[in-house]
Amino acid sequence: MATMLAKPGSRSLRKQKGASLIELMVASVIGVFAIAIIGSVFITGHRIAKDKGIELLLLQNLTSTMQVMKEDIQRAGYDGSNGESLKLLGAANTINVSGGVEVGFVYFKEGSTDGKNYRNIVYKKEGTRLKICEKGVLTPRNILAHDQVTSCYSLFDDSIISVDDLSISSQVLSKNGVSTTLTDLNIVASIPSAGISKGVAITIKQRNWQ
Repeated sequence: MATMLAKPGSRSLRKQKGASLIELMVASVIGVFAIAIIGSVFITGHRIAKDKGIELLLLQNLTSTMQVMKEDIQRAGYDGSNGESLKLLGAANTINVSGGVEVGFVYFKEGSTDGKNYRNIVYKKEGTRLKICEKGVLTPRNILAHDQVTSCYSLFDDSIISVDDLSISSQVLSKNGVSTTLTDLNIVASIPSAGISKGVAITIKQRNWQ
């Protein structure tokens, strides 16, 4: 009686087919995980880049605003080289700090657009806004008091940036019978929609000795 013999390659072929299917499944799973990881890394990287961009925007706004305030405060008291130091009406010092959240002063600025060369300036925190108030007058006799300086506007875009804290202090320095003022400014602001906050601090020395 003849005996049928299995072909020697048939079992190994079945094994190879089975192994290939398992390998394919494993490779597919690994591929899915790899795609998920790459996607997660991409999203995280995009989020970090976006946050850094927003943080840079806030810092640039703070720095440029601080520079404007610095240049203004350095002019405080300047009277056009007439040998006097200008002060706001009723103020004891050239740089008048009120409540630690407002600073006011006056200086002469030739060629002002409205022809009023004596510029009364106040910077103040009002709610979550940082405002500059400015009003020009024609002569030193018309210089205003701190609370009379109106025509205010915000220095930041209020729909984006919130001013959380403004701290202002000043001290008078005297030498050889003349004096000047050091003013410390500290501003903390945030972009609430992004949960990002930054602070900038500076010390300003008044240019015009009294």
